[in-house]
Amino acid sequence: MTRQNYIAFLLLLLLPHMAAADIPENYYTGVDGKKKAALKAAMHDVIAPHTKINYGNLWISYEKVDYLSKTNAQGQHQVMDYYSNEVHYFTGTGSAVSGMNKEHVAPQSWWGGGTSIAVGSDLFQVIPSESNANSKKGNYPLGEVTGAVSYPTSKTGPNSRMKTGRNSSGEMVFEPCDEYKGDFARIFFYVATCYPDVNWDNRSDVNVSFQREDYPTLKADILPMLLRWAKNDPVCDWEITRNERVYKEQGNRNPFIDFPNLAEYIWGDSVNYAFSTTGTSTGGDGGDGGDGDITPEIATLVDCSLKSGFDPFFLRTSEGSNGSAWTSDATYGAKANAYNLPRKEADEYLMVNLDLRKMENAVLTFQHATGYNKNVAVKDTYFQVLVSNDYEGVPEDAIWQRLDATFPSPPSSSFTDYVSSGEISLANLCGQTITLAFRYTSNSSACYCWEIKDVKVTALSIPDALPFIAEERETWKETADGKWSTAKCYDLMGRLVPRNTKGIVIRNGKKIVASP
Repeated sequence: MTRQNYIAFLLLLLLPHMAAADIPENYYTGVDGKKKAALKAAMHDVIAPHTKINYGNLWISYEKVDYLSKTNAQGQHQVMDYYSNEVHYFTGTGSAVSGMNKEHVAPQSWWGGGTSIAVGSDLFQVIPSESNANSKKGNYPLGEVTGAVSYPTSKTGPNSRMKTGRNSSGEMVFEPCDEYKGDFARIFFYVATCYPDVNWDNRSDVNVSFQREDYPTLKADILPMLLRWAKNDPVCDWEITRNERVYKEQGNRNPFIDFPNLAEYIWGDSVNYAFSTTGTSTGGDGGDGGDGDITPEIATLVDCSLKSGFDPFFLRTSEGSNGSAWTSDATYGAKANAYNLPRKEADEYLMVNLDLRKMENAVLTFQHATGYNKNVAVKDTYFQVLVSNDYEGVPEDAIWQRLDATFPSPPSSSFTDYVSSGEISLANLCGQTITLAFRYTSNSSACYCWEIKDVKVTALSIPDALPFIAEERETWKETADGKWSTAKCYDLMGRLVPRNTKGIVIRNGKKIVASP
């Protein structure tokens, strides 16, 4: 591979990617080179003009937009439902489907004007839903349930794709299933961009996620979660298909589906970089002197259910031998229980090695439940989430740092429901190799159970600086004002390099593609 082709290849990996969609030529005119609030405003100007569907005619539109390939004996297509696993079929008449509602993702009670204004009948945010699930969702905001689940009432909830309950702040929230969390995040991004001037209410009974303002429109307390959901659940084929169908029906698109990284440029980790729809390294000057912008790609380092084995995890006792307290369960994931061990004693680690040397902003998440610890808090005593950068085979010889995970409250009987650990930052560990461990301890007087599943570690991947370094020179290049720049130049590992280094470097605090 030639040097020029290698640079082009790296750029292709690094730059904001576009979902596989048939975007009309010049549809997004005017957004290139914009950042943050200006980018949001430019996107608003693109997507706000569209055909308003009459609320009473939405089922006619749903038959063109929300149908799946599966059909019943009458040849009628199944209705796509984000909220429930219940199966319903269109009638073919444009009439409401029995047992289903038209559901506002951003609840109708959050604004003044009801369905008479565009947000009240927008196909991107008003979608079919099984009626019972719709009723249980109510006007709750999106969130992550960490306490008792109110809906579904059973632990497994076979007919539900969602749940409601209280989050870590004690507020009632609606949590979609993991498969659709990114979809809901991108719907919220769309609503905030298309409808910043709606009369969003400031309610006392529920935390409305939007407020009337040009920027950011989405409230600060929900943005980190939505950005994380969008990263962890990337754009899928269904979203791309639905985006095309809605475009044909109401004449606008959801840009957060067309450009999966767009939200980061408006609210997230790329707000200081100019956006480009073309996938090139320069999105216009955008205030950065025209050097161009590079956005690291999201890397999934671990994505393991632990229901069919431990890989890539491994087991060790504190002394470094093979463990036996942890087992893999097809329903509950990794399960630690020392009840059948001699004297019920265990000190065992479920571990995985992670290479974060070329990563930044790494995040750990998992689901877990505890058992038999009635009224006993186990966090940081019997159950610990740990990380070490000097593990060499014997856990008790390593230095471990505790990570602050959200634990379920002690059960009143046998087991808790699964709760999310929350987003656990590993950012301070990036740049090194580490070992992540779930440590389980037990004895004859305190023998409890820990169940862990759906472990994920994601990060931003930083590419190698290109090794195309020429001789040191006293000058870099002539700047726009005629002066010679003396700014120091660093590679992507933070090492000082000659100012005439070619490739991807950091200069003046920005990642650029440099060529003297």
